[in-house]
Amino acid sequence: MKICYSIVSVGVLLIVTAGALSSQKEDGGLGDDARLVSFADLEYPGLARVARIQGIVVVEAQLDDKGNVASASAISGAKSLIPDCLSNVKKWKFKPNSRKNIIIVYEFRLDEGACHDASHSLFRLRYENFASITACAPVVGG
Repeated sequence: MKICYSIVSVGVLLIVTAGALSSQKEDGGLGDDARLVSFADLEYPGLARVARIQGIVVVEAQLDDKGNVASASAISGAKSLIPDCLSNVKKWKFKPNSRKNIIIVYEFRLDEGACHDASHSLFRLRYENFASITACAPVVGG
C-alpha cells in the first residue's frame, strides 16, 4: 500500500509541476526575464506534520515594480499547508520584470526513516520556483 501511494504521489507531483511550469512560459511565470533574488526558508507546519499531511501546494504570486511579492493566492493544495506557504512567499523577492506573475510550487514530504532531531525540517530550493520541505514523520505511540 505504501509503495502504491508513493507511485501515485510521484505521478501527481509530475503532473502538477509540469502544468505549473508550462503555464509559466505561457502566462508569465519564471520566463527569461524573471529571476529569483532572495527567498526565506519554510519550516514544515507543526500541526500538519503531527496530522501527517503531505502534498503539493501551488501558489500564484503577483509582483510589484520592484520584484517584491505584492499578493499571493493558492491555486491548489492541502488547506492546512496553504497559510504557511502564502506567508512564506511574501518574503521572496524577484528581479523586477514585465511579467509580474510567478508560480511557486511547494512540496511537503514526511520522511518515514529514523531521525535524530524531529524538531526541524529541511527546506530545499530545487529550482527558482520549486521548494521541497521534508520533515521527520511523527512517531506514533512514542
